[in-house]
Amino acid sequence: MVSFLRQARLAVPILVSDLAKRSTILHTSQDGVDSAGFYYSVYNDNGADFELGWSTETEFLGGKGFKGGNPRSLTWDGYFTAEGDWTLAIYGWTTNPVTEWYIVESHGSGTPGNGNILGQVDSDGGVYDVYNLPYRNVPEIYGVTNFDQHWSVRRSHRSTGTVDVSAHFQRWKELGLNPGSPVFQMVTLEGFSGQGYLDFTVSA
Repeated sequence: MVSFLRQARLAVPILVSDLAKRSTILHTSQDGVDSAGFYYSVYNDNGADFELGWSTETEFLGGKGFKGGNPRSLTWDGYFTAEGDWTLAIYGWTTNPVTEWYIVESHGSGTPGNGNILGQVDSDGGVYDVYNLPYRNVPEIYGVTNFDQHWSVRRSHRSTGTVDVSAHFQRWKELGLNPGSPVFQMVTLEGFSGQGYLDFTVSA
């Protein structure tokens, strides 16, 4: 398993200075000072546990899951509480083509996805609305390029469960989207403002 930390201030549209910090994949524990002078610390136990507490007014993303491979099922279980603006999702990037994708299981005061609903995914005991957000000539983890964000947003929120990522990739393709080969697939918490705590065990 790998752990992931991203610190930025992402919004729509995405700013150049924000996206330069989008890819920090942690195979060991790490701490440091960010560009704003704030200290951060991430612990990776090289196991299946994912524990995170936060209190923030700026965007961050942390997660745990699997690198590479085909779209797979991910299961997570444990304790979760949050308030404010946050998103709990299965998350990743692909190559050939480059895409960023979210399968949102629950969220706070914000509205993930946005835009026109392209269709639905009926999977894992729930219905998800599908969105696509195009980004053009912006920097991301592979340099300045064009890429799309694919979104599946679950209508009935849940904080634990199993997601069959392959079902979403297949449905996205049926709706005319083009996800590539996964770089990683992770259970993630993205926070924008507010506070919370989670303690999950992640498995395939």
